[in-house]
Amino acid sequence: MLWRSALALICAAACVQAEPTLTLDGVITLPRLSEGFGGLSAIEMSDGGVEALVLSDRGGLYHLTLDRSGEAVEVISAVHDDRAAKLGDTEGLAVDANGTLHLSMEGQSGIAIEQPDGSLVRHPGHPDFKGLVENRALEALAIAADGTLVTVPEVSASNTAPFPVYQYKDGTWSKGPFIPRKDTFLATGADFGPDGLFYLLERSLSLRGFATRIRRFDLSAPDLTETTLLITDPGTYGNLEGLSVWHDAQGITHLTLVADDNFYPFFSNQIVEFTLTE
Repeated sequence: MLWRSALALICAAACVQAEPTLTLDGVITLPRLSEGFGGLSAIEMSDGGVEALVLSDRGGLYHLTLDRSGEAVEVISAVHDDRAAKLGDTEGLAVDANGTLHLSMEGQSGIAIEQPDGSLVRHPGHPDFKGLVENRALEALAIAADGTLVTVPEVSASNTAPFPVYQYKDGTWSKGPFIPRKDTFLATGADFGPDGLFYLLERSLSLRGFATRIRRFDLSAPDLTETTLLITDPGTYGNLEGLSVWHDAQGITHLTLVADDNFYPFFSNQIVEFTLTE
């Protein structure tokens, strides 16, 4: 009986260690880098965390350079890119393996794709896009390793209906799978991690402030193998809307989130970073 008890304890410890955990690396409050800098709704990290591309919900793109040599991460330069200025309410951002930009929009829902000349042009979308709720439409956008473009609206058809996942591959849109909608959280951002899994950023708003949740899914699995990585208390962070999952030079996985200040002086443009341990 003793060896069985010891074996059970070893197995239990292994199970605990196998649970993925997020460790907070830091919170960066971004200064208003220009007159139109704000409303940040999406982020894409590159070059091992040295470069970041952030998107404003007013069509502003900003190329940031970050200094990670000290104890705290600092933004040392920001270059404005106005190519998305006429697209409207831009919410989601994804960059494929070739460096091509993809953006998702609310208001007039749709997807814009970078052309060979660098311009961003609206692309024919799924028929459902025309019926999505204005200002609650295509918030989350991500690209899988095989080039599949994936987008999720902020809300579903009802408070209990699952979130539809729209996928675009080889010139064709499809609908599904469906991600369970739980509690009062709504979809705001997404990314595929180096592990090939789909990370969904969600937020909930109450009188105490914004709460944040991150769930991870295997979109190819029948049960989606859902894992909850993070749930914060309201007011812990700002209005986190964008998510980027990336590897550093040592192969460690990080999650970088960006907050939307809604262009209000009492909110802040904020970057929050975590390290993922499996």
